[in-house]
Amino acid sequence: MSKSLCATTVLTLIASLGMPTLAQEISDDESSNEFEPEEVISVVATRSENPVAEVATMVTVKSSEEIEEELIRDIADLVRYEPGVTVEGTGSRFGLTGFSIRGIGGNRVLTVIDGVRIPDEFSFGPFLSSRRDFVDVDSLSRVEIARGPVSSLYGSDALGGVVAFSTKSAGEVMQSADDFFASLKAGYSSEDASRIATATLGAKAPDLAALLVVSNRNQAESENAGEVGGYGPSRELPDPREIDTTNVTAKVSWTPSESHMLSFSVENYSNDASTMIYSDYGVVVYGTVVNSRDAEDTRDRTRVSVQYSLDGDLGIADAAEFNIFNQNSETDQSTFESRTSRGQPQTRQRLSFFDQKYQGFSAQLRKSFDTAGISHSITYGFERYSIDSQSRRDGGTFDAAGTPLREYTILPTRDFPPTDIVKDAIYVQDEIELLDGKLILSPSMRFDRFDAEATADSIYLNGNPGQADPADFSDSELTKKIGAVGFLSDQIVLFGNYSEGFRAPPYDDVNVGFTNFGGGYKTISNADLVSERSQGIEAGIRLISDFGVASVGAFSTEYTDFIESFSLAPAFLPFRGIDPSDGMMTFQSINRGEVSISGIEAKGEFELISPTTKVRFALAFAEGTDEVSDQPLNSINPLTTVLGLRYDATSRRWGTELVWTLVSAKEAADISESTSRAPMPGYGVVDLLVNANLGERFTMNMGVFNLTDKRYIRWEDSLAIGGDAPLRFTQPGVNAGITIRAQF
Repeated sequence: MSKSLCATTVLTLIASLGMPTLAQEISDDESSNEFEPEEVISVVATRSENPVAEVATMVTVKSSEEIEEELIRDIADLVRYEPGVTVEGTGSRFGLTGFSIRGIGGNRVLTVIDGVRIPDEFSFGPFLSSRRDFVDVDSLSRVEIARGPVSSLYGSDALGGVVAFSTKSAGEVMQSADDFFASLKAGYSSEDASRIATATLGAKAPDLAALLVVSNRNQAESENAGEVGGYGPSRELPDPREIDTTNVTAKVSWTPSESHMLSFSVENYSNDASTMIYSDYGVVVYGTVVNSRDAEDTRDRTRVSVQYSLDGDLGIADAAEFNIFNQNSETDQSTFESRTSRGQPQTRQRLSFFDQKYQGFSAQLRKSFDTAGISHSITYGFERYSIDSQSRRDGGTFDAAGTPLREYTILPTRDFPPTDIVKDAIYVQDEIELLDGKLILSPSMRFDRFDAEATADSIYLNGNPGQADPADFSDSELTKKIGAVGFLSDQIVLFGNYSEGFRAPPYDDVNVGFTNFGGGYKTISNADLVSERSQGIEAGIRLISDFGVASVGAFSTEYTDFIESFSLAPAFLPFRGIDPSDGMMTFQSINRGEVSISGIEAKGEFELISPTTKVRFALAFAEGTDEVSDQPLNSINPLTTVLGLRYDATSRRWGTELVWTLVSAKEAADISESTSRAPMPGYGVVDLLVNANLGERFTMNMGVFNLTDKRYIRWEDSLAIGGDAPLRFTQPGVNAGITIRAQF
């Protein structure tokens, strides 16, 4: 019996034996579990706390309770039941990428944790891919996702949306505790044989509160539905991996009075992964046989923040928040090869590094007042921060005696010169209540200025001979947004918005350096790049009743000046891309054309038959077009629907939910003709979730995923297939997980 099937059987037995026992403990006279639509508060949509019913866009808010109940292990699991939002990375040595929202992903989606930006994604060649999976979900109190451009509040990179993580605080964890709180969580998932352990400690004194969250996850490679092992591209099973992740979050807050609070936070995320890349064993590269290829990859992010907040009449504000932060991130990726070239044994190493230092401060103030019978709530603030980015590639090839051999590229080298970007911004938003609160308008505006200073050090200059000197660059952007929410009644709410977004030209596109003398090609800089821009409109309706809530929205967004990396240099198009001065094929990043994306989204939750039984649904459909080539956008996911049927015992001692995810096929007509990506069939996946309170101090969450053992590939993972066996990129078959938390 496989370990997945074994774990599934155990969990099923626990569920079937334990639930009746719990049910028998429920007395008939306990209070009923009436359906009460919870008032969910969103911050990301307006930078201020507002009920979701009063924001002018479709937003997602996921609490720590939902993270626990859904057995969420990583950022991909966070959006498992969130159509229109994805995280790819299945089958990759480099792990999970960042978020994609409505077909826009990578660094075009702003991702922040406690207001501080997560490090950038950066990739160059086959051995360097620094990604954005720097978050431990056990440290989170909530996650918010805002769809569409929102640069008028968040600035650069909010071209396609914002994902905002908030970590736990002592006040949230210790709501019912007196002066001390402790909890221990342990869990297991058969998907990747992962073992999780998390300890949470909290303490309170009259003016002080402290919190410590420490978690560790040890896991192997994620299972898939492949069957063929062995070596080389025909391998269907996943490449063997060992991954160890540790996260520490510590917070101390001082509250000398009800209106003042000073908080200090330290967070460290560390991930170490060892991979034996069996799928690359035996490949032939320019006549050289790769006998083996293994990797050691590490990621580390450390953040220190100091936050001060105060409430009260300050004249220019009723409340204010100030934040000073410093964050360092490092990605080190090492590749080791045993090779045979012309019958001679060789070894090769490739060492790749990408580091970012991010520091700055921000201030946000709020002021509410009435004038001429109209209520205003103004949020305004400023930000100043710097981002120092560096990459470096090193390594060498050696014969059997250890003698260095000639390389086709110069090492060490940098793919772009060390670059320090300084950004300044001011913003303002006014939430205006008209018609006795029946109409809420929320215009906002933000001005951003950024200056980039590139330093051509000796490593960059020696590794890129003949390249033009790197150029400093600067630009500014003014972005706007206006939202409207209209209450036709207590049950019917209309909403809509117009919003703008932008992304500043990336440092690795403005100044890029790479020369491959053996291959006869190079990349060159482009200091004339301009910011990518987006303009979007969205409109929808929310229905609120005693039996449930539902929202339906439609959107359309135009993206202009998209930056295309590694395009043939326009100056050399008359020569078929070849630079006559050196005879090398020349590539360059350019602003290219327009992209349009439109679609429909819906979500809701309703009482079914009785207050203890509920049904929820979510749906996302989008279409995207490259207006220059008149071809579909491959980044658009197929129509996706999620249906959930939940039962909660009247005592709230236990509950269970059956979740059905339906994904339509990706037809050839929806795939760009300029790529070789094959159509993907549709699929349906069924999951079972069970949660239970085992007495006053213990909670248990269980899940059996892909109950029908469906074999499928997510469209977002298909880009990585290339010449590999497609089944290596399948999701796991039937698998199960369990967590138990003890609270003291």
